[in-house]
Amino acid sequence: MYSVLICDDSMVARKQVAKCLPQDWEVAVHFANHGQQAITALEEGKGQLMFLDLNMPIMDGYQTL
Repeated sequence: MYSVLICDDSMVARKQVAKCLPQDWEVAVHFANHGQQAITALEEGKGQLMFLDLNMPIMDGYQTL
């Protein structure tokens, strides 16, 4: 099973990205509200694939990269 991390400050956008994932993918989906949460999730081993918003508060996508 793969781990997908969706990082976006908009809850609506996070849900839309999660809905767009293929139904036949066996994935565990994790969410982050900003870049700092994404880095913490990555350190915990979550997110073999990450969808990352570039404009977010606290730590934006550029800083996260």
